[in-house]
Amino acid sequence: MKPQTLARAGIPTIIAGAAGLFLGALDFSINVSLPAIRDDLNESIITVQWIIIIYHASRSGSGFGIGAIGDRYGLKWLFILGVVLYTIAVGVISLQTSLAGVVALRVLQGIGVTILFTVGPALVARAFGPERRGAALGVTIAAVGAGQMTATLGGGWFTNTYGWESIFWIRVPIGIAVLIVGALMIQAKVAAPTETRKGSFNWLGTGLLYLGLFMFALSISIARIDGWTSIGTLGTGAAFVLFFGYFVFRERHVPNPLVPARLLADWTFRQGAISNLIGTTAYFLMWFLFPFYIADALGRDSIALGAMLATMGALTFVGSTIGGWLADRLGDRAMTIVGSIATAGGLLWMSQIDETATLPEVALRAGAIGLAFGIHQSSVYALTMRHVQPHMVSAASATLAVMQTIGTVVSVSIGTMIFTWREDAALERGLSETGAFIDAYSDAFLAATAVAVLAAVVVIGRSAKREGAPTDE
Repeated sequence: MKPQTLARAGIPTIIAGAAGLFLGALDFSINVSLPAIRDDLNESIITVQWIIIIYHASRSGSGFGIGAIGDRYGLKWLFILGVVLYTIAVGVISLQTSLAGVVALRVLQGIGVTILFTVGPALVARAFGPERRGAALGVTIAAVGAGQMTATLGGGWFTNTYGWESIFWIRVPIGIAVLIVGALMIQAKVAAPTETRKGSFNWLGTGLLYLGLFMFALSISIARIDGWTSIGTLGTGAAFVLFFGYFVFRERHVPNPLVPARLLADWTFRQGAISNLIGTTAYFLMWFLFPFYIADALGRDSIALGAMLATMGALTFVGSTIGGWLADRLGDRAMTIVGSIATAGGLLWMSQIDETATLPEVALRAGAIGLAFGIHQSSVYALTMRHVQPHMVSAASATLAVMQTIGTVVSVSIGTMIFTWREDAALERGLSETGAFIDAYSDAFLAATAVAVLAAVVVIGRSAKREGAPTDE
């Protein structure tokens, strides 16, 4: 694409991509509304978690197939499809009166979100050359922080005022607005199909990988609830091995594998994807364990929780914007390391907190984590996607989206196990319930600190530049 075309396409593309990410990130409102959903549908804290489990399982499974579809058939229609699926899903969810209906529709919503989180960065990577790609991706990804902030502030208020259904139906007009933005802003030259490989599309591989990763996420989630030796865990684990194993075997013999071999062969790309997985695993502790600290240790309501999570989301927005800009100037790898280490520092600071903390003290720690993780996210996207060729950007973006989703699932599962183990040990030592909670909370965040450091370690070291593959050289 010529420089003048880039200039005309750049800003509208960022607006469209950011709008899609913002819409997808509004689902963080579920974090402050689960108790209300549980009570209204007469479910338990265990059964209501299926709303989260199925959603992330669907997101995990659909990413790679969506990336391949985007490169093969184009991105504009795919973006529109993602918005439509998402908007229909949340609208119909708001009409449900049973948990089964909500859970089933979350599969559809998960696919819609995966499309948005894949297509948004891919569009921006196509619209901007390597020298400006970091800042452009940073601004676009910052929309996730804006969505988190809006969702957590508005989610508590809408739930308390209109009921849990409102956090879903309120997104219908927003989805329609994003649909209009995408239709008007996404230019054909940016979104056109770019893959040059011949032959039919690998639909069977897409289905196998969806089922395999869906079962993987499901197995880890069930293990957190029922244990690693339960029938559900072992059954879904066996299904994962079956589907994923056959997928890997088959991909070696098909002309059009879902993820281009040249992309997977590049060490820098693999470093960025793994750092994204590990960084998300460390960070997401804030989204599932931190709310219990606010409620159980501090005794605060959902409004206070929403304010704390909104603070973190707002600083994530700032960090993403700054991180992408600095990555263009100081280097993707350096800023990815800075973001990872800073995230580790914020998590370590959070591990030192107890039940006597004031909300301003908590907000400072949450904000520091959000700022640091925002820097890591925009930098690791720049590291992974800066030199990806146009015919592979959708596949690269999909890989990062899948890594985030799997990191979320692993964070919840492993974090819960560490917390439960340390809380039981503290209670056996004779600590009070609050004291045991704080003790276990601290240990879980110390573990997350170590994981965040690992997200920096994996990107140390440069690889030789390969033509047509992403490097930061």
